[in-house]
Amino acid sequence: MAKLNYLRALAEVESGKLDRSYLLVGEDYYQSYLLTERIVQQKLPASERSLNKHSLLAKQATPDKLQELLAGVPMFGGNTVVVVNDVDKLATRSQELLPLLLKAIDHTTTFVGSAKKLDGRKKFSKSLAEVSTVVEIKPLYDDKAPEYVRARFAARKKLITADAAEEFCRVVGSDCGDIENEVEKISIVHADKREIEKADIVAFLSGSRFYSQYEVANHVGDKNLRQALAATRQYLESSGSSGRGQLFWAFYNQLERMLVFKAFSGRMSDNDIAGKLRIHPFFLLQLRKHAAKYTPRQLSDGLQRVYQAEVEDRFSGLGKEQIFERMIIEIMKIQGE
Repeated sequence: MAKLNYLRALAEVESGKLDRSYLLVGEDYYQSYLLTERIVQQKLPASERSLNKHSLLAKQATPDKLQELLAGVPMFGGNTVVVVNDVDKLATRSQELLPLLLKAIDHTTTFVGSAKKLDGRKKFSKSLAEVSTVVEIKPLYDDKAPEYVRARFAARKKLITADAAEEFCRVVGSDCGDIENEVEKISIVHADKREIEKADIVAFLSGSRFYSQYEVANHVGDKNLRQALAATRQYLESSGSSGRGQLFWAFYNQLERMLVFKAFSGRMSDNDIAGKLRIHPFFLLQLRKHAAKYTPRQLSDGLQRVYQAEVEDRFSGLGKEQIFERMIIEIMKIQGE
């Protein structure tokens, strides 16, 4: 049957076009989760979901259970959605039976199977692909994020200008879960608007944890100590303990990208460097400005200091603000400040 990428499959499902069997292959949990949820929402009215949606782990999907759910008559009538996670881990007898059941699946039933990886050379994988729409689940790299953001707004019957999409990605990043949540909230806040503009994005995101997280690393890249410390305090006050890991990631990401840029600048075109970093060329302009303020040694020393601070955060008794402030100040000292 058909083979689709994630974005196209999601668009088709949200438009109301459903196939009877899906095979989602890839490691991005949120993409699999969102696509499965949209399939369930299209197939089952809200009142039926608790009764006619069946989610099974591989070990629960015995031949008898698969036969009951995929070939039997629903106890409460209506449509049925059967979700089996980790189909690659099904027992041998279940692997032999599943493709046969899917060949004869009734139009009232939709099957969704997922696996992080499937060996396409094996008989089970080939048999499953013959009777299912295969959806490739791949990481969303930064250079593809603006297109994805536009598609998520379009799914809500809204347009977003190019500079607004770039600003959205600059702040929120390329995690599909974060994008979905923020697009949903912005669409609700601006329910009366047909087109979302950059000013709308800036106004909405300027107080979010994403904005603070991004701005901390941005100010460090820009050698602005006062604003970096202020943004750090704001971020730590508004985020939980899990937020500190995301802030460390922002530092790693900022410093590593500048280091890569310096290594290849002059040897590769800007477009090629943007492709290598998997970022939109728009973001390369700011990266160039920041990288000019560092030497490669300063950047590598800065990465080492971020690592040391992450260890301190886990094992020392220092306060979280003190750990980040010391780290930022020492990175600034590396630059000769």
